[in-house]
Amino acid sequence: MSDLRERLIAAGWRQGVILEPTSLQQAGITVIDDAIGFLALTQTCDCINPDFVKEPHLELLPLVPRNTKKGKPDPNYQNGINPREIHFWITLRGDQKCVVSQIKDIQLVKRDRIEEFRFSEDIGISKEEIDDIIEWRAARYSRTAFPETFETAFQTIKESFSEIIASHETNIESLLIEITPFSEIQHDDCYEIQMHLMVKLVVLGQPDTIVSLKKAAKQIEELFTTCVAFASAKCTVTSLNQMTLWERRSLLDFSRYDYLSFGKEDASPGGATFYL
Repeated sequence: MSDLRERLIAAGWRQGVILEPTSLQQAGITVIDDAIGFLALTQTCDCINPDFVKEPHLELLPLVPRNTKKGKPDPNYQNGINPREIHFWITLRGDQKCVVSQIKDIQLVKRDRIEEFRFSEDIGISKEEIDDIIEWRAARYSRTAFPETFETAFQTIKESFSEIIASHETNIESLLIEITPFSEIQHDDCYEIQMHLMVKLVVLGQPDTIVSLKKAAKQIEELFTTCVAFASAKCTVTSLNQMTLWERRSLLDFSRYDYLSFGKEDASPGGATFYL
C-alpha cells in the first residue's frame, strides 16, 4: 500500500465526507458563495486512490441552506424524488438544518491537492441521508425523459391536475401513463394520452369510493381537453390485479419520474408519489 493511500485512509477520506469551503478556496478553487460545505460524492475507493492520473477528480455536492420560514425540506424534493434538486437534513453545530443541493451545481475538483482539503468540524450528516443522496445522484441519468413539448403543454394544466389527484391521494397508489407519440411534436400536432389511476385492492370493495374515483378520472379527461396539445385523453380506475404484464409493458409509472406533484409542501400519500 502506498504512503499516500495510507495517509488518506488514516485521515478518514470516504464517500460522504463534508469539506470546508475555505479549504477549497485556499487551494485556489472557486466555490458557490452560499455553500456551507461540500459533500464528496466520489466512491471511497476513488477518494483514496493514490494515482491522480487514473482518478483525477473529486465530485463535490454543494450544501446550501434552505432559507424559508418553515426551514423544513419540501417533501417534493426529499428522498431523491426530484432528479434535479434534493432537500435533506444535516446537523450544523449540533442543530438540525435543511440544505438544498442541485445537480447543476456539482463541482469536479482536481484531487492532486486533496491533502490540503479539510473536513468540516461543524457539519454532520446521517448515513441514511448519504445513501439517499448517492442513490439520487446515480438515478439522475437512468430516468427516461419525457418529451419537452409534452412537459411544456402539461405545465398549463399542472395545478388543476394536482388538485384533483391530491383530493383522492389516500386511495391512489400510482399513476401509469402512455403518451403517443413518445417524441417531440410540431406546433400543429397533438398527443394522445392513456392514464390509469392505480388504486389499492381494498378500494375495490368500496363502491362509493370507486364512484368518486371514476368522477375524478372524468375530470382529468376533461382537463386535458382544455389544452390544444392533447388530442384525446383517456383515464381509467385500475388495480394491479386487473392489468396483465403485457398491458403494463407500454406504460410509464409517474412515481419514478419528476413529472407530477401535488403542488403543496405536504407529504405525499403513503406509497404514492406524483411529481412535476
